[in-house]
Amino acid sequence: MSLSSSTPLSYQHLGFDDVRQWLANEAAGTTVRQQFENLHPGKTKSEIDAQYARVMELDGLMEANHSFLVIPYDNLNETLKLLSLPGSTLYSENLRSLGKVLEQTRILQTIYFKNSPAPDSVWQETFQAIEALLPVEKSISKIIGADGEILDNASSTLAALRRKLRKSAGSIRSRMNDLVSKYAERGYLNEGQAGIKGGRLVLPVLSSYKHQVKGVIQDMSNTGTTTFIEPFEIIELNNQIKTMEAEEQQEIQRILRDLTAQIHPHHQAIQTNYKMLQFLDTHVALVKFSKTFACSIPLLTDESILVLKTARNPRLALQRKVVPLNLSMDAETTTLIITGPNAGGKTVALKTIGLFVLMANSGVPIPAAEGCVIPFFDHIFTDIGDRQSLVNDLSTFSAHIGTIIDILKQATSASLVLLDELGTGTDPAEGGALARSILEALAERGTKTVATTHLGDLKVFAHEAPSVMNGAMEFDQDGLMPTYKFQAGVPGSSYGFEISRRLGLPENILSTARNYVGWARDSLETLLRSLEAERMTLSNLTSENARLQRDLKVKQQRMDTALESVQKTERKADREAAKKAGQIISDTRQTVEKIIRQIKESQAGKESIKEVHATLDDIESRLDKVVEATEEPRQIKKIALEEITPGKWVTVLSLDQQGMVLEVPLKGKVYVEVDGKRMRIPLDWLGQATTTEIEEEISTVIVNVSERSGSTYSLDLRGYRAEAALDELGRFVDQAVLSNLSILQIIHGKGSGVIKEIVHEFLGKHPAVKSKRVGGMDEGGAGVTFVELK
Repeated sequence: MSLSSSTPLSYQHLGFDDVRQWLANEAAGTTVRQQFENLHPGKTKSEIDAQYARVMELDGLMEANHSFLVIPYDNLNETLKLLSLPGSTLYSENLRSLGKVLEQTRILQTIYFKNSPAPDSVWQETFQAIEALLPVEKSISKIIGADGEILDNASSTLAALRRKLRKSAGSIRSRMNDLVSKYAERGYLNEGQAGIKGGRLVLPVLSSYKHQVKGVIQDMSNTGTTTFIEPFEIIELNNQIKTMEAEEQQEIQRILRDLTAQIHPHHQAIQTNYKMLQFLDTHVALVKFSKTFACSIPLLTDESILVLKTARNPRLALQRKVVPLNLSMDAETTTLIITGPNAGGKTVALKTIGLFVLMANSGVPIPAAEGCVIPFFDHIFTDIGDRQSLVNDLSTFSAHIGTIIDILKQATSASLVLLDELGTGTDPAEGGALARSILEALAERGTKTVATTHLGDLKVFAHEAPSVMNGAMEFDQDGLMPTYKFQAGVPGSSYGFEISRRLGLPENILSTARNYVGWARDSLETLLRSLEAERMTLSNLTSENARLQRDLKVKQQRMDTALESVQKTERKADREAAKKAGQIISDTRQTVEKIIRQIKESQAGKESIKEVHATLDDIESRLDKVVEATEEPRQIKKIALEEITPGKWVTVLSLDQQGMVLEVPLKGKVYVEVDGKRMRIPLDWLGQATTTEIEEEISTVIVNVSERSGSTYSLDLRGYRAEAALDELGRFVDQAVLSNLSILQIIHGKGSGVIKEIVHEFLGKHPAVKSKRVGGMDEGGAGVTFVELK
């Protein structure tokens, strides 16, 4: 893919620059950081699919082992070039950086193989390519210190030289201290201590007394008041130190040269390890980004199908609670026209679509729910924002038309075109006609196009054209406020008059304006508003119906539980009664046997004896059937590994609840969705499902009712500001108390900890709260708080 028409300006408009910078901030190495800063779609579909597979597996590995992280490392490109040259010498800092990379790749390789990867692991080849060079690591650490210094024990010669240096330096300091005391008492010195000039110890002598101190003048202060003199008696000692320092440097150069020569034969293996570390760094950064923004892996398809589920624009998600975007365009729909009120979210929806396409076509996870489908586009073209130019003498309309002309020259059936406020900047009638003809031209090519507009003609066009779909941003007519929810298949009114009235425009001006609009236009807008009101009413009824159905299911579950309990009690009573009757019969048989013996002794007939035996056998047989019929039902069957596939319904034995498998099993565990919660569960905890009833998650608040005595009530506060989070939490706890629930789950995320602190302070003061605790490692950790109500 080559999105060459996605200019830096397009990246900025769509928010892709922010994504690139966020990814760069997650990288540990400078080269990977630079790669993310310059990230753009350019890989093939198979390359992106492979990258997504690696990200998914690495996510599981990092979840299972929190020590699997890439720590910051230095750029080794120039170091490795020098190392490849025979006879070269590396600096101590270069050798230290090289040793750190070798140590890190060895540790990561060890962690990977300790986690027993599957035979088909997508990371197997990468980690097998890493060559552990422990002898090289030890050689470097023996000579180079943590700060890049050469250690004393790097060689015996170096150790001896440094001992002599320290001894000579001590002698000089001692003699210099005596001279400082001597001349200070006489008032010859400007300061009470010796200084260093040109690497030599000197006395700071007042220039007026410079002839009173015998020695060599090494320097003079800028003002000329101080002369720095090296005393004659110190010169020889200083010369000795300089000689030893030169010998020290020669020895250090020899040590570094020998160490470099020792490492040189391994330069290709070190190069491979460094590349593998960069490769890992890239994917670890993608996983960390994915966790930060709660991302999922979309399905990248060659078909012209676009599906976004609970899509959240990441730039907005960092600032406030975001209304998610749910949008779908099938292969037959080439064009989507989005209408609705000003500041209602049309442009945000347009930018979110473009941003997610850029991210998916670059192999970056997207902040949305599972199940998103994004086409593999060859180009993406945008016309967003005011491109008016005073320098080039371009009006807003001219700038837009110039951009659209370039788009029409290049767009293909495999391209995506995003047009904001199409047809504006000129006469509405002419603008509407031009806009329609532009959209028709793109639709004829099969180009996927999304456009926003306020023009009524385009709403009619979308209703009439078979491959064009209307879409609207919802507006609350009672509160006169946009809800930012996207509604597919219906056009939206601009609500210009309503918004103007809410902002305070005088009523007489509004009335006059309505007269100027004309009957036909006003009737169309009235019809659109009426349709919107009816749609919202229907939506509310649908929501209420869904709520009633959930309540009915809950009650049905409770009734089923109660009925099963009664049936169990009855079966238990039947078994006890049958066993008691069996004991009675057994006793009776003994009595009858005794009678039979007596009959025999009295020469009774054989037929009489047979008849008595048959009667007893019949009674025992009937009792056996009663006992057998009242035995407990058989246990739930275990499920075979090959049956655990995505979409399969299973029973989680430890929870006594059913859920749906989300992914293929990995390392003895699998992700299962149970009552709207994603859990990683060991395979031996799973059994065959007894029902395949599927319930969709409708909102962020979930009531999970099971056969257990308590219920779990969940609230997600991630993305809320402090005040809004506190209000939402208050309503949430009150509703839970009224619903007689016992256990609450509050998801506040880790982040800066502000929301968590507010939540804990509120819960500590609430009279209905019995206790609270932070979630365990398998429950969300410090990002989740569980609450027990009184």
